[in-house]
Formats: sequence, C-alpha cells, structure tokens
Amino acid sequence: MESHGITGKSIIVTIALIPPSFYWIIAGEVGLVGYGLNTYAVPFYNVVFTVFILVLVNVVVKAVAHVRLFDNAELLTIYILLSVACAFPSITLMTILVTTVGHAFWFATPENEWKELFWDHLPSWLVVSDRDALVGYYTGESTLYTMTHIKAWLVPTLFWSAFMTILVLVMLCVNVILRKQWVERERLAYPITQIAFQITHNIGHLFSHRMAWVGFGISASIAIINGVSFLFPNIPTIPVKRIGGWRGFGHLFTDKPWNAIGGISMSYYPFVIGLGLLMPLDLSFSSWFFFIFYKAELVLSSALGLNSLPGFPYINRQCFGAAIGIFLSILVLNMRHFKEVIRAVIHPSAVDEGEPIRYRSAVLGIIIGLGFLATFSQQIGMSPWLIPPFFGIYFIIVLVITRMRAEQGFPVHAMENMPNHHILVDTFGTRALGANNLVALTLYRWFNRSYTSNPMPHQLEGFKLSERSNVNPRRLFFALLGVSAFGAIMVFWVILHIFYKYGALNTSGGSSWALGFGWRVFNGLQRWLYNPTEADYYATGGIVVGLLFSTLLMFMRTRFFWWPFHPIGFVVSSDWGMRYLWSCMLVSSIVKWSVLKIGGQKTSQQLVMFAIGLMLGDFTVGGIWSLISVVTRRPMYNFWP
Repeated sequence: MESHGITGKSIIVTIALIPPSFYWIIAGEVGLVGYGLNTYAVPFYNVVFTVFILVLVNVVVKAVAHVRLFDNAELLTIYILLSVACAFPSITLMTILVTTVGHAFWFATPENEWKELFWDHLPSWLVVSDRDALVGYYTGESTLYTMTHIKAWLVPTLFWSAFMTILVLVMLCVNVILRKQWVERERLAYPITQIAFQITHNIGHLFSHRMAWVGFGISASIAIINGVSFLFPNIPTIPVKRIGGWRGFGHLFTDKPWNAIGGISMSYYPFVIGLGLLMPLDLSFSSWFFFIFYKAELVLSSALGLNSLPGFPYINRQCFGAAIGIFLSILVLNMRHFKEVIRAVIHPSAVDEGEPIRYRSAVLGIIIGLGFLATFSQQIGMSPWLIPPFFGIYFIIVLVITRMRAEQGFPVHAMENMPNHHILVDTFGTRALGANNLVALTLYRWFNRSYTSNPMPHQLEGFKLSERSNVNPRRLFFALLGVSAFGAIMVFWVILHIFYKYGALNTSGGSSWALGFGWRVFNGLQRWLYNPTEADYYATGGIVVGLLFSTLLMFMRTRFFWWPFHPIGFVVSSDWGMRYLWSCMLVSSIVKWSVLKIGGQKTSQQLVMFAIGLMLGDFTVGGIWSLISVVTRRPMYNFWP
C-alpha cells in the first residue's frame, strides 16, 4: 500500500535537493557558466531530469535489492515540491531581486545623481547600503561567512523572504478555491502534468511503448549531435534552435509596410513540439494563428500610416485587455461555484471536506495575506490608493496564467508586455504617481517583470497531480507553504555564496543578469524622476480594444462548438516566447490534426507516448549537458533556449 506522499522521506529529499537545484539554475541564468535558462520554460527541465534520475535509481534498487526507496506518491510529491521551489531562483523572480538589493548604493555616482534622487526613499530594511559589505559581493574572492556580511544581508533577506512567503500563501488560498471547479468539474487538460505522472507512476509502461522510445530517440539524438558539435564545430548541427538567431528574420524586411513586422524567428525544439502534441488542438492552433494575426496588425498599421502614433497598435495593451477579458469570463462562467464557496464560508458544510483547507480558512488566508502585502507596501512608500490596482493587476495576470497552464499548457508565458508598472504609468503618468510611488514600483519590479516561473500555476498543477495519485492534499498545502519559505531564504544564500566567491562583476559569461536588472530598474527610476510623463490615454484605449476582442472570442466559443479561436492564444501572441515557438506550435497542430484525422482516437495514446518520449529525451540529454557545464564551469550546448 502506498503512502500519502507527504512523508518525512519525501520532505527531507526535497529539502536536500533544493540547494544544488538552485545552484544549477542560478549558475546558468546569471552567467556563471555561460547562458542557460532552466526556468524560462515549463515544465522545468532540471526538475524533470532530477526526478527521472530518482525513478531510475528506484527501479535499479528494486531490481537488485527487492525494495523500493520511494513509492509513486513520494516521487510525485518530490516533483511537485521541487517544481514550486525552483520557481524562486529564476531570473524572472527572486534572483533578480537579490541582484538589486545593493545596486543603487554600489553604482551611485555624482553623474547619475542617484544619491540625491532616491536614496532617501529606499527603505533601509530592504536594501544593503554598506559599501564595505558590498565589496566582496561585487568583486569576489571573499566569503559570505563573516559577521559583517551576514549582518548586512540578514534583515533584507528575512523581510523579502517573508514577503515572498505571504505572496505564495495568497496564491495557494486562491488555488484552493479554484481547485474543485477547474480540476474536478471542468476537468481541464493540464498538459504539463502528464510527463510528471508518466515518469513517476507509469515508467514501466512508458518504456515498454515503442512510440515513447521513438520520441526519446529522436530528441536525444538531436541533443547529442548538437552537443558534440558545440565541442567540435567541424561537426554539423541539426538546426532546431532560433533559426535566424535572436533577431530572427524581421530585419530582412526593409520595405514598407513589411519592415514593421518586427522580430520573428523559427524553432523546432523537440520538447516544445512534444508538449504541443499534448495540448488541445484548438489551443495549439490558436497559439500560432494569433501570432500571425499580431504580425498582420503591425504590417497593416504601417500600411495605413497609423504607426505614426507612438506604440500603435498597442498590441501589448491589447494583450493585457484580453487577459482582463479572460479573468471576467472566469468570474462569470464559474459564478455558481463561487456562490457555493461563499455559502460554505458563511455556513460551513460538507462541500469543501475534500479540499486542502476549508474555504473559510482559504478566504481568511487571502484576507490576512493581502493585509500583510498592503501594510508592507505602505511601509515602502506606496500610497494606499495605489495598492489595490497594483495587486489587482498582478493577481489578474497570474490567475490568467494559471488558467492558461491548466487549459492550454503553453511552455513560455513571460508576459513581459504587461507588467504592473507599465500599465499604471500609462494610466496615471509618472507626474501623478510621485516619487514615493515610483520608488515603490521600482522595488517591486522583480516579481512582476516576467511571469515564466510564477509559482501559482505549479501549485494548482500539484493539486491536480495529487488527485491522480495518493498524495494527501491537506499535507501538500502545508508542505508547499513550508518549502516556499525555505526556498525564498535559500535563493539569497545560494546567490550570496556564489557572488562573494566569484563576484557579481565577474559572472557575466553570456548573461547580463548579475547586474543587468539593477541597471534597468534604477536607470528607469532615474528617467521617471527626471522626465515626468502624463497619462497615455491611447494605450489605455488599447486595453479596452483587447478586452472587447477577448470577450467576443469567448462569446463565440460558448455559442459555437466548432469555433477554433481561443482568447488565450491572443494573450500570448506578442509574448517573448511566441517569437521563437510559434513554428513549434504550427508543427504540433498539423501533426496532431493529421494523426487524429487518419487514425482516429485509437491513435491518441500512441501520440501521447511519442510526445512524452520527445520531452524526456530532450530533458535528459539536455540536462546532462547542462550539469557538465555547471560542474566543469565551461559553456556547453544549451538545448534551450
């Protein structure tokens, strides 16, 4: 009989895996060993790789000693907890926070006038201003483990870790409220969860399936050949990554109106194609269709001369408006469920007995959590009137991303086109916001610059996986919260350990993130304070257009079963990842449509096995190359990005 998953063994193993996993991620993403982005696509390949190795060890030990180190529920628990934890050390979350804590004081000069502009507005309990403590951090050849260094970093570490933990608590409580509707009633696809379940519960069946081996062989062979080619350039590569480079082919169009097309590239990442095969067909189709639609908007605007308006056609604001539309549709279409939740909060009943925590506790957790975040925000200088729209925008975006992951499973959702500060500055203007609010927005830019590694979708996917296994959802809730608190502190520890040893100024091998985000946010703050702006009503109009368009698409989907266009595809149309992954979605949708058309539903299981094999082969060999790079501190082949 299997355990409930949340055992002392699974918790201890997860905690033991967190520091080396964080080192693996941070070393690649800040440029210590070249340039790798473990957390810029989901599922996180380092987590899949780690759990897959544990599964193989489990199989070998069982065959040799006739005992199992872990049961299936424990392996799945490790995957869930490690996935949530590994969101934290991303350059789209806490890593860039740590890199900004001392930046304003180390790089202040008489020329940039940062001291006069905003030093007095920075809360001393959230930053490190002691240059003696920062010398080793930036130049290296030092150690974190001195009283001077620990004392300088301890208070900011504890306060920021507390902030992150409370933010995660609010997300967990929201997911508790959404879980039954999205997991049990609507039974959304959750494509990303399939590889975790297959490797932890069906590993024997997976590798007895011929199509899984075919997929594994194709992607593993590509990664092996390209990895060897990286070491020996005379060996030709198989082009699967960003054909056309980071810039793509857009710059080749020099004549109007085609020169307005912007960045466009082609890629054929095996793991992305595999994930696309697991997506619902209408959603994989909508992904690439709306990317073409977005590019057509740019070209048409240029042809009509409308791009003379700065920012027109305001695609990024349209995408945010579409996200609001999806959020409102969730509220409307799930209204019966929300009424049930409200009744259970007012008059507790058996309706929420199977939930991770009671609905009343979840609502109380949200209220207390938001109260803490509001108080924290006021203490750093944010005006009370700005706090609701700021966190309102944030939670709308992360809720829509969570829905996107549950329904579509698109691997990259940076949403760098819709961070809070852009929308608030467009809406109110920097002049109306004032210096205190602008400093507060700057201090908060680390958790809303990008959303590729946001923990909330991982949490709900964990609850989905717990439903399919024997993992106790209540214990999982508290394990996720505890691991998050531990992970937040570990991010500071691992980064400070690395930077005091090697120096932030010296860890830029292919990446600029050790310093780049600090320059971006504080130079941006300097521009805001030097050059006050007014509200941009045209950009706000773009939000309205996106909202109306998203509402139309959702209305058509509810009225016509055959309607293939989903607003989620429009939300990600101008996203960073779509520039490179649209061609993967095109291949996936064509292959899936063709296979289902020819073979019918009886071929769907073969397609799933092939897709899992593609993903696992890419993650396994790609993970090996990445680990070799971390251990040897030499750049190796990066299968992603």
